[in-house]
Amino acid sequence: MNTASYTTEAIQQAIAQGAITEAYQADPQQVIQALNQLRATEVTSYLQYKQHAYMAVSLFAPGLKNDFEAHATLELQHADLLAQRIQQLGGSPSIARSILRRRRRAWACAPSKAPRCGR
Repeated sequence: MNTASYTTEAIQQAIAQGAITEAYQADPQQVIQALNQLRATEVTSYLQYKQHAYMAVSLFAPGLKNDFEAHATLELQHADLLAQRIQQLGGSPSIARSILRRRRRAWACAPSKAPRCGR
C-alpha cells in the first residue's frame, strides 16, 4: 500500500474506524470462531512440540530438543497473532476444551487405532 497518496487525516480516520470498516464483508462472529479454532490448533501444536522436546532429552537426543523448542516458540507466536486479530474484530480469544480434545484425539490417532479415532 502506497501511503504517500493518503493525507494524514485520512490515515487517522481509517485507524479510528478499526478493523471492521464499511468495506468489510465477512461476518465478524464467524471469523472470530474460525480464528479461535485456528488458535486452538496452534496451542495444541505448541504443547506437542514441547512434549517432543522433553522426550528428545529422554531419548538422548539433546540436539533435537532445541529444534523442537524453536518450533514450539513459533507456534505460540502464531497463537498470539491470532489472538490479536480476534481482539481487533471485537472478540475474545478463547480455546474451548472440546476443541482441544478433538485436536488431541486427531494427533493421537495412529493407523492401528483408526477404529477408535473420531469418537
